[in-house]
Amino acid sequence: MNAEKQAGEKLRQLLKENDLTQEEFSELFGIDVRTCSRFINEGITKVTTLEELATFFNIQIKEFFEEDEYETKQKA
Repeated sequence: MNAEKQAGEKLRQLLKENDLTQEEFSELFGIDVRTCSRFINEGITKVTTLEELATFFNIQIKEFFEEDEYETKQKA
C-alpha cells in the first residue's frame, strides 16, 4: 500500500476509534464530506493536510504511516 493510501486508512481508523462518522468529522474539520471520503478512499497527498489532521487527532504525523498491531497480525 502506498503512503497516501496508508494515511487514508489511518484516517478511517481514527474516525472509528473516536466514534465519528464522516459527516460529523467533516463538519468539525471544516471540509466537505466528499473530501473526507476522498481522503479515506484515495489517500491523503498534501503534507499540510496531514499536519492539520495530526493536530486535530492529537497524534504525530508519523503515526499515519505506522502499522498498528491489528494490521501486523493480519499479515502474519
